[in-house]
Amino acid sequence: MIAALWFALLGPTGSAVAGVLDDGQILGIYIQVNGFDAETALLGRALSHSSAVRNLATHVSTDHLGVRQAAYALAAKCKVSPVTPSERDAAAIEHGQVMTKLSSLKGAEFDKAYLRHEVAFHTAALEAVRQALEPSATCPDLRAHFKDVLPAFEHHLLETQALARELNVR
Repeated sequence: MIAALWFALLGPTGSAVAGVLDDGQILGIYIQVNGFDAETALLGRALSHSSAVRNLATHVSTDHLGVRQAAYALAAKCKVSPVTPSERDAAAIEHGQVMTKLSSLKGAEFDKAYLRHEVAFHTAALEAVRQALEPSATCPDLRAHFKDVLPAFEHHLLETQALARELNVR
């Protein structure tokens, strides 16, 4: 489900392609990925059967919209323009497919699929930041931002995993 994110950020062996991305591309990818998760979380907030899932989705959407806004501010601070590499087109198509699939589900079926997606998404995004984005960043403010925001993304993953266990999602 998250193959396009990995492929665009990591090499075919799964090792980071550090140094290949410039700060404008890093920010373009980062803005795109945070936008994807904000959209998915807003869908979760709207369609979830469970109040616990809705609460989690509200928290995640708020955080990722804020991080996306911070990324635009970082672009100005680092004096770069965010650029989404053309290789990210596949990720955009995949995100659209995920949104279509999730939108077709109802009730507990939606909740389970949404939680599975969020666990996979946050796992992949954390590794991408750790293995590719942060090591490739040259702007000190951008590197500091990644170090500061990783604990919040880890918290999203832990919250989602805990809720998935609570709702018996496998």
